[in-house]
Amino acid sequence: MIEFYDTKFTDIDGDALAYLMSPPESWANVKDCGNFPCTAPLNALLTFEGTTFSGSRPRWATSDFQIIANNTGFAPYIDSCVPSEDMNAYVCEEDKLGVLLFESEDDDMKDRSLQPIYVSKQGTEMANKLNSMMDHVWDGFYSGQIRMSRFGSVFDGSRGSVYDLTFTGTPAKKMRFLLNGLSASMGATLRIAYPGAESRSIVKDGSIIEMNQWNDANQQYGEVR
Repeated sequence: MIEFYDTKFTDIDGDALAYLMSPPESWANVKDCGNFPCTAPLNALLTFEGTTFSGSRPRWATSDFQIIANNTGFAPYIDSCVPSEDMNAYVCEEDKLGVLLFESEDDDMKDRSLQPIYVSKQGTEMANKLNSMMDHVWDGFYSGQIRMSRFGSVFDGSRGSVYDLTFTGTPAKKMRFLLNGLSASMGATLRIAYPGAESRSIVKDGSIIEMNQWNDANQQYGEVR
């Protein structure tokens, strides 16, 4: 997430404020990203607050807005976002946007593939397809083929949202999550289907979070606090 404050734009013609690249197909090779291109460009989030425009301005120009990539698995499902073909992006007015970062902390985190991972919001057809980090390790003339199992997903953290994280392989046993967002009131439930019946625990700031209680009214487990 890239944040801009009190930015001043002068004579911005049409939708020429930015251009968000799509991942090149050439990234899909064993030396870089594997079977499909790395997905970081599709999960970029640019946020602007206190913006002023003078002279020519885009049709959507407002003080507070966000720009996200033309990610067909995410952007069309955010109601406040409108497409801009010239920028290869969507312009939004949504203060619950953020970036969800998560990674494996298992011993094999650098040489075990978990991707593609699909991040899907319940009640929608959203399916944001994620790849892991690009291989940047080289041994002489050869790629080290070591890739960190770390993932970044642009995220709509409207409180009450429920997301499913669907792994291609078996999910890591130990994972770390971080949500960077625009609002302190953001929140969502993340669900991961594990193939085993082992018990799981959530740790925040070094302390285990107690199990959430059953909610009779909703006929499901209550919110984790």
